[in-house]
Amino acid sequence: MPAAKYEPVIGLEVHCQLRTASKAFSPDSASFGARPNSNVDVISLGYPGTLPIPNIRVVEYAVRMGFATHCTVADRSILARKHYFYPDLPKGYQISQFEHPLCANGYVDIEADGARRIGVTRIHIEEDAGKSLHDQDPECTLLDFNRCGVPLIEIVSEPDLRSGREAYLYMQKIRQLVRYLEICDGNMEEGSLRCDANVSIRPVGCAQLGVKTEIKNMNSFRYVERAIDHEIARQQALVSRGEAVVHQTLLWDAGSGTTRPMRSKEDAHDYRYFPDPDLPPVVVTASLRSSVLASQPELPDARCNRFEEQLGLPPYDAAVLTEERSVADYFEAALEVLRDGSPGGNLHSQAKAVSNVVMTDVLRAAKEYAGSLDEFPVPPARLGALVALRLSGAISSTGMREVFGCLQEEDGEPEEIARAQKLLQVSDDSLLLPVVEEVLVSFPAQVATFREGKTSVLGFFIGQVMRRFGGSADPVRVRRLLLEQIGGENDTLR
Repeated sequence: MPAAKYEPVIGLEVHCQLRTASKAFSPDSASFGARPNSNVDVISLGYPGTLPIPNIRVVEYAVRMGFATHCTVADRSILARKHYFYPDLPKGYQISQFEHPLCANGYVDIEADGARRIGVTRIHIEEDAGKSLHDQDPECTLLDFNRCGVPLIEIVSEPDLRSGREAYLYMQKIRQLVRYLEICDGNMEEGSLRCDANVSIRPVGCAQLGVKTEIKNMNSFRYVERAIDHEIARQQALVSRGEAVVHQTLLWDAGSGTTRPMRSKEDAHDYRYFPDPDLPPVVVTASLRSSVLASQPELPDARCNRFEEQLGLPPYDAAVLTEERSVADYFEAALEVLRDGSPGGNLHSQAKAVSNVVMTDVLRAAKEYAGSLDEFPVPPARLGALVALRLSGAISSTGMREVFGCLQEEDGEPEEIARAQKLLQVSDDSLLLPVVEEVLVSFPAQVATFREGKTSVLGFFIGQVMRRFGGSADPVRVRRLLLEQIGGENDTLR
């Protein structure tokens, strides 16, 4: 059967490192980037006689993600020991969950050539293992146990994905959710968001799953997409030649753009799960549920829809502004300041004006601050005041950009800076009209040319008035006054 008649079937296992101060079952620090083997204690190193102490924040964060992915959150779940022997696992087992996970039967929606709903099989709590360093010394492997005991949640999807692109979009949505919930920083390069992909193919229309392979070592969204697409093509080529797909674990080699075998799944360990005798069941009380739900932020899809429906923003604007919670918060805070200062204005036009500035000037400038708005020197209140100046006609679009640049370098309100920089526009008709009349008197030939129908000369008059005001006159009001004075109120002259 030709390879084109085969359908890819993909499921992802995503590990998210939780942003807690301490580890899952010990008071030791869970911070990233510390000197090797400095964030360790007798519990995370598995010393005899030590007992794990559950971190309640880990449960709370897992419940947050469960609610965000529409999962059923169990009232009672079990912590289990997952046994295997590897140098970076000093206890000889990980504390995880197996038969009774905390969250199950949810879903995540993505946009991939239309809406696609990807099922979430389960979300469970787990502690991380240490890190083996193979590239520090050619003659040996070094071990860093800092990561031992760092809290994780594992999000296991249904095999609902059908391409590398869909996997990429699903991963992006998971990252967006954990960052909105502020439970994980989502940094794949640092390992706080990690992904394993299970890939198989089957004849189109067949319900039975094919032999799957598992791909590891994908540390970016782009690599997830490339690795999966490569593996799909590899399996299709095997089947088209009449060869069998081997059930095995593969490593993604980004340099060559290929996968290579790590181990046969037939040789995989029996993890011998059993309930951890040192830990009680995880009980999610009614008060914990209520507390999590009450503090749950508005999630990105709902926020994007609200920006479109209530604020009248185009879908593109709404999607860009809600990609990161900090950007959406910044936008809304700036819009609120603008609304407070101009309560009678049109909400849709005001929202679009703020959106334009945030998407262009703010996001571009924020790249100098590692892409974060947390340390951006222009708070939303001052941005809202700046946009208000522009909408009132007090400054031009060019002037607004100049003031925005000054706001990044100095304190002060936008109006004060605009006045100091002589960027405020003269919009008082009583000041503009005498100069307009003077210009028209000074150039009678051009006035006659205009009245003969050559309306392009209007730009000449506007330039003359602007020159007399040093560029500070409001060009819209100048144009209106000129048309009124030379009898150009009819539509043909506009």
